[in-house]
Amino acid sequence: MRRRPLSTLAAAGLVVLAATGLLAPPAAAAAPSVSRFSFMFPGRPGFTSPSNQDLADLAQSMLDPNADSENNPDPEMTSVYTYFGQFIDHDLTFDAAPQPTGPVDPTTLTNGRTFRFDLDSVYGGGPGAHPELYESDGTHFRVQTPNPNGVVDLPRTPDGRAVLVEPRNDENEVISQIHTAFLLLHNRLVDGGLSFAQAQALVIHLYQQIALREVLPHFVGDDLTAAMLSNEVRRFYKPGDPNAPATPVEFSVAAYRFGHSMVRRAYELTNTTGKIQVFSATAPDLRGGRQLPAGRQIDWGNFVSELTRPDNRAPVSHVNQSRKMDTLISSSLFVLPIPGAEAEGANVLGFRNLVRADSYGLPSGQTLAIAMGVDPIPASELSKLPAFQDGTPAWFYILAEASRATDGKTLGPVGGRIVADVFVRLMQIDPTSILRHGKQEEATEADDTVAKLGAGPREEPGGPFTLDDLFVAAGLAKLA
Repeated sequence: MRRRPLSTLAAAGLVVLAATGLLAPPAAAAAPSVSRFSFMFPGRPGFTSPSNQDLADLAQSMLDPNADSENNPDPEMTSVYTYFGQFIDHDLTFDAAPQPTGPVDPTTLTNGRTFRFDLDSVYGGGPGAHPELYESDGTHFRVQTPNPNGVVDLPRTPDGRAVLVEPRNDENEVISQIHTAFLLLHNRLVDGGLSFAQAQALVIHLYQQIALREVLPHFVGDDLTAAMLSNEVRRFYKPGDPNAPATPVEFSVAAYRFGHSMVRRAYELTNTTGKIQVFSATAPDLRGGRQLPAGRQIDWGNFVSELTRPDNRAPVSHVNQSRKMDTLISSSLFVLPIPGAEAEGANVLGFRNLVRADSYGLPSGQTLAIAMGVDPIPASELSKLPAFQDGTPAWFYILAEASRATDGKTLGPVGGRIVADVFVRLMQIDPTSILRHGKQEEATEADDTVAKLGAGPREEPGGPFTLDDLFVAAGLAKLA
């Protein structure tokens, strides 16, 4: 069920919230420690019998023919969810290990992110630890408004490299502009009178609202989200130390990589850019690592249904619909811009996913289903390739399960449970999260003040901050 957007985000009201302590983390909250990768289902046998050639063959069978019938059947599942999902991934996990060439024990590896919904991918350690991210006043983020091409952009070095604590957020032009929205939102809150700490705490809470109240239901469905929040279903994720929660590889290497199937071959950033491929070996594409080109400022009406205007849809639609969650991967992800990788096929994203899971000894999808008490889908029904008649790689299984269970609208019972369990549990154990501290998502003080960062009255006081609110509050869009 779609919630009406919070279209009023007033600086004066937010200062009131900060003064009440609602936006300040508890003084006793411990600093995050290093998270290690682990198994959610330890002791299960890994599915490692297929050879690399077998995995390459399976990956090649996943090429999306780019038919309109593969668009997500949920009209609200526009492509902002694809890339906000990627943004969340980059905030939760970073496996710095190179692409494996043999068996790896993932429990020996550390997660380069805090495995918390805390935007450490944006804020880093703050102005003291990462001064390069901030203006000289130590309260505002550096942002190019505009860059040399006349568009709002991330801060960059002269060679075009983005100045970020999380460089993956400049992999493509869509995720880089989502990151920019968070920088602008923080800066506008500071301009409205909040201190750096108050603005940071509020931005993190608003981000958590988007992730938990809007994005997660779109990924796994409203019913499963509600059941997880009310602890009505069995939980499998055991985070251990709440200051260094374990990062399960069933989530990071399999279940949460479902978003790769949602990527379109090409996107219309505005009504006039035409379709631009994400990655291409021969044509201009949306790869990052350079100053955002002129004319590439995203019209968020093409990505967010609540921001869509009549001219985004007529006389032809420019709205980018997400692809289904299924076993088809767009051709753009078969030509990743990795120098030298083409010769061995390592520039194919599906192959890279399958090899990493194999090297880390991930169980098959059928083994995960049995461990969760779910009737497994027989391997022979999911692939005709000889190497996959007795088992299915977990990532492929989760995608196939989504296709069978919901026609690719949301994840199915195995993938959905893993993703929802991790999302909800991480916020439940974090003493500073919206589930533990202040219930900021229910606060309505901002409704009673003059709108400075948005426009129009709210129809559902206390409703959550949503994706359309993010771009409006950042000054990058207006309500339709």
